[in-house]
Amino acid sequence: RLHLVGTTVKQSYVAMTLQENIPRLSNNIVAPTKRQSEISIEKEMNQAKEENDQYSKNSGESKFSIVRSGVKEEITKQVIRKKLSKQRHLLIKEAIHKEYLDSLFPSLLNNFKPQTVVYNGGIAKIKEWKISCYLEVMQGGIPCTNPNYPLLDLFGDLLSTCNDLFVSWYRQQHGSKAFIRENPNFQVKRLMTFITRYTPAPGEQALLKHVDGAGKVDGSVVVALPIDRWSASEEENSFDGHGGGLTFWDGKDGSGKPQELHYDTRAGDVAFIDRAVWHQADPITKGTRWALVIFYSVLPELAP
Repeated sequence: RLHLVGTTVKQSYVAMTLQENIPRLSNNIVAPTKRQSEISIEKEMNQAKEENDQYSKNSGESKFSIVRSGVKEEITKQVIRKKLSKQRHLLIKEAIHKEYLDSLFPSLLNNFKPQTVVYNGGIAKIKEWKISCYLEVMQGGIPCTNPNYPLLDLFGDLLSTCNDLFVSWYRQQHGSKAFIRENPNFQVKRLMTFITRYTPAPGEQALLKHVDGAGKVDGSVVVALPIDRWSASEEENSFDGHGGGLTFWDGKDGSGKPQELHYDTRAGDVAFIDRAVWHQADPITKGTRWALVIFYSVLPELAP
């Protein structure tokens, strides 16, 4: 299955083949000047508001709406601030409605089957990873050959929503680059999608400092999922006060070293991560912590 989305809500394309030589994007971020930001921000905010209003209207047909109102406007505003600080990640609090995520969780528990995968050279010093369930895998069956299709179907609407939000974030983050100017209707493809359950058990507490896809993906999204209140009490499964969250090493501090930034994430928070940004899922010492992770490739727009 190939999953390609453009800039309109839930617009998807299926292609039989993809170009082998995809133009790669520069890692250098050119932060807009204050004057450029002032000139463009009103236009960008208005466009984001129109897109978000349309998305809210469409998603309102379901029992639970998915995206909090105003998320795209917030992405526009916050990306400009991040770029001025030369940072290439963004965390939006409560971007996804908790009630919607709660509605998925009982079926998630019924279908979640962790898969053991072995990484050559290891990931964050872990060669054997046992706490994730893979909904979509990379071409050639990497890291495993048996994706969990029931969970893929269950999370289909949320994945489409994440595609749409990622496109909005990526356009803002890379809007000054030639690739975006030459491909205003660029596509994104989900390379790999998985759900991870962290526990206090040895080897399951965290995913320490790493870059996603060994730096070979163009960006990623992490969605914090609810605390499990279905298999046991919330008190038993909660990790509040016992670690968790995300840490990034991005931008520069006063001494010129990468700035360390910690976020205490909770259900519905969404992190957007640019190519080869160092980060980690912080350890927990109690409870369970769940996260949905998506790796993306950015592609030129489809020929008419």
